[in-house]
Amino acid sequence: MFERFRLELNRHKQRPSLEAVAAACALVATADGEVSFSERARLDTVIESLSQLRLFDPHEVVDAFDEHVAQLADDDGVAAMLKVISAGTRAEGAADLLLRISAAMSLADGRDSSDEHEIIHKICAALQLPDTSVEQAYTAVQS
Repeated sequence: MFERFRLELNRHKQRPSLEAVAAACALVATADGEVSFSERARLDTVIESLSQLRLFDPHEVVDAFDEHVAQLADDDGVAAMLKVISAGTRAEGAADLLLRISAAMSLADGRDSSDEHEIIHKICAALQLPDTSVEQAYTAVQS
């Protein structure tokens, strides 16, 4: 019984991270106007590789991603996603990790889109990271 409580507490603590990852992935995936199959596949890879997200059913992360994609149709969708991202990256190292995830998402379809770069720079600013962090994130995911 206490193990179940511990798991639920951990899930509660990690929920902002889940939302931040889903929001960042949604922002990048929709930057060029469409969410490609390769971007959805990249989201699956992110879910499988992040220990913080293993606490959740993968469908829960995908559902959060889909909800964020839908919210981006609103006039204030981008600003709302940037707030979610900022709120979910308070842990040490989380901002840099999320920027690398964003860079990996942008490269999922094999194209280097200026629209995706622009949104990643906005994510970088929301995370209060220096502009040089964007290129460092791209370098990290390409090596």
